[in-house]
Amino acid sequence: MCLRQCNRLVAGWMALIALLGMNTAWAQPFPSRPITMILPFGAGGTSDVLMRMIAPDLSKAFGQNVVIDHKVGANGSIAEEFVSRSKTDGHTMLVTSTSIATNPSMMTLAWDPQKAFMPVTLITSVPLVLAVNPQLKVQNVREFVELAKRSPNGLNFSSWGNGSIGHFAGENLKITAQVKLNHIPYKSTAQALNDVLGGQVDAMFPTLPLALPHIKAGKLRALGLTSPSRSSLAMDIPTMAETGFPNNEIETWFAVFLPVGTDPAIVQKTYDTFKTVLNQSDVKQRLESQGFRPIANSPDELGRFLTSQIEWYSRLIKSANIKAD
Repeated sequence: MCLRQCNRLVAGWMALIALLGMNTAWAQPFPSRPITMILPFGAGGTSDVLMRMIAPDLSKAFGQNVVIDHKVGANGSIAEEFVSRSKTDGHTMLVTSTSIATNPSMMTLAWDPQKAFMPVTLITSVPLVLAVNPQLKVQNVREFVELAKRSPNGLNFSSWGNGSIGHFAGENLKITAQVKLNHIPYKSTAQALNDVLGGQVDAMFPTLPLALPHIKAGKLRALGLTSPSRSSLAMDIPTMAETGFPNNEIETWFAVFLPVGTDPAIVQKTYDTFKTVLNQSDVKQRLESQGFRPIANSPDELGRFLTSQIEWYSRLIKSANIKAD
């Protein structure tokens, strides 16, 4: 009798030990291997520049290597879909831009960004700048608008693709200034910028970090920033509102998302890690020196911000009749 009870007791303990071992193996600390940051746009673009600036600090803070992987195409939706179908263990993250707020109004998606992803944090925002080729005989935004109104066919502006933030900035000015501006989409930022530098296109709305070296070299003329205030990097460039054209505040922003279903503890740890890195004085100085404004808001704040951006861009897309390629 005692032997039978002892055997049962031993079997029970063995089962408990096995179960605890399974739970321990299952609940591995995060992260347990390298983290892949999926970027929707190509190498050399603003998102790539941003992430390569902070990836070493993130690797150190996470205790794992941070790998940058570009999945380009369809205005970011290819990268978004890839991450939406990824494992929910936190090791695959989406670092995307304004496109996640504009795509729902421009194309039919197999997912809803507000349901397919869990917001983590808004990393940074970057102002755009209305920049023209110096050969264009304008010195400010008002002269640019007046020239466009006098020109029989208006003026041309380039962007890095239909539905890009540079495209939206041009369409918004077109509506608010009631002027004819012709959009010329390119496949990359470099191509769009090169044709403005070469004089084939009149203007562009590049991000300030990308445009600033050309502005300082005299190869581009800056007319106005799309931010609510001037940049410390270029205090001589007025905002669009200061030049007499309010309601043209459009900044590109970059945020981190994880697939829906990810453990909230992983979301929190990811947010805490980004916040710690972005609050480091050397990281802040590095980003600000390139025109980036570090933010690091909370997951809830990012969720509300995304909702407001989806609504704002939905109205602009309808007003400008913007169609996906």
